Amino acid sequence: MSAGSVTGMTKTFQLRLASMVLAVASAASAAPATAEGIRGTPEAVAAAERLLEQAGGAAAWRKPVFEVRERGYLSSGQVTELTITRDLARPARRFESRRPDRTVIEWISPDGGWIQRDDEKVSMSAEALAAELQGLRQEPYAIYHRLALRDPRLRVELRDGGALHFFDGDERPLCWFQLAPNGVLLSWGNYYDGAINQHWYGPVADMGDANLPRFGVSANGSFRFEYLGATLTEGPLATPK
Repeated sequence: MSAGSVTGMTKTFQLRLASMVLAVASAASAAPATAEGIRGTPEAVAAAERLLEQAGGAAAWRKPVFEVRERGYLSSGQVTELTITRDLARPARRFESRRPDRTVIEWISPDGGWIQRDDEKVSMSAEALAAELQGLRQEPYAIYHRLALRDPRLRVELRDGGALHFFDGDERPLCWFQLAPNGVLLSWGNYYDGAINQHWYGPVADMGDANLPRFGVSANGSFRFEYLGATLTEGPLATPK
């Protein structure tokens, strides 16, 4: 075989190889981008996944509508029965508190909000509604839902002492969970209205469709509560009339 033939075969091989590389690159660029899940160090992501499993797992928390029944104990000594339904995807929340002397119903959504105390119904101001909606995004249930969806906008950071911090896509702090050395949930907290809002929890138990602490108490002692039951459904949550 002549040197010219060898050179010609080499060039042909190089052209075919280049065509294959271009084809692979073109196919890769045409493929849709896929979310790789929440962002953070492997240790932080693993801690977040354990937290989700502790709360009942991804299959449960992928469902967006979460209803929980609680019994609240006020610093005044009064006891209130609570039913709170959240649409974690919308987001929206219906809050109902009943005690012997008063019934309070509250609704918040991006379309508006109001509070009804007994028979008196008052619309929320834009500022109050914005604060409530931001608070809704910071609640542990919203975090569980986003973890279950492997939301790539969510970033997690595990700090010394077992504090697991969550940040939104714009790096705005959302909340933190305090974990024991074995990963057991001890408390949850966030910054609300310029102050630390934190609750310490009892042991986690099966509450129906989710695992939740048997009880919790605010860090300042002004409120404590017991979880009574929880359901997770596909929804969506209807706007009350």
